[in-house]
Amino acid sequence: MDFEKLVAAALKPEELTVKPNQIIRLDGFIGRRDPLTELQQKMITAAISLRHKVDQLECNRTEYTMAIGDFLTICDFRQEDIYFHLTNEIAKVLKKGVSLYDEMNKKLTRTLWFQAIEYDEKTITFQFAEKMLPLLAYFAPNAAEYQLAKQLQYKGKHTLAVFNIIWPWRSKGLTELSIPELMRQLSLENTRYSYGQLKLRVLEPSLEEIYSWDDSIFVRFGPAFSGRRVEGVWFEVVIGDEARELRKHEPDFKFSLPEEKLVKSKF
Repeated sequence: MDFEKLVAAALKPEELTVKPNQIIRLDGFIGRRDPLTELQQKMITAAISLRHKVDQLECNRTEYTMAIGDFLTICDFRQEDIYFHLTNEIAKVLKKGVSLYDEMNKKLTRTLWFQAIEYDEKTITFQFAEKMLPLLAYFAPNAAEYQLAKQLQYKGKHTLAVFNIIWPWRSKGLTELSIPELMRQLSLENTRYSYGQLKLRVLEPSLEEIYSWDDSIFVRFGPAFSGRRVEGVWFEVVIGDEARELRKHEPDFKFSLPEEKLVKSKF
């Protein structure tokens, strides 16, 4: 059996278009999550937040309970449709999961997020699938590594895709991408966006939202020119205490000027 083909089939099935914002990358793991609605994202985020409120000694615990009122507030259910949407969305989210490849142990796993969800008039209890527990250990809200609970709540259409593009290059200095490669990673290769449209509609709002969620990331981002034409983009990502210090002086994201680039463009 060709194992590489097996991994490719699990992470990028032929009948499914996998968008960048569905890709999961963690140290030693790569995977694909099922598409989620904004409401489903909030439900999963709420459950993950409960897990990180308990002692780490309970790392094998699967069940976490929240007051139903708090849950409904997080999910922004309206009173007139609360019962229909609650039961309908719980049924849907119970079918959602992730496909993961453990690069160290060379194992593929397909698992659902939840084994069960129970609720009554006072509380809602989430029971995570056991296979999800090792992965959730990486999703600590204050960890310097990939913070899935935050990323699931991004509201911008392209924010998570932009995050997935820049995050692997954190603390690695200046990085460049051609416009075709950037468009491919954003799943926009079939559009006719100019750089100006891409900047205004996709890059700027996405990077602003990333900034709004996390004060421990600082991004320098600008165009790479060939003559007068923009042929690509360059960026640099700083995280942690250094990023926080930089954000004190520049709290809001802004695009860098061409002269702020430290090295010559390769384009």
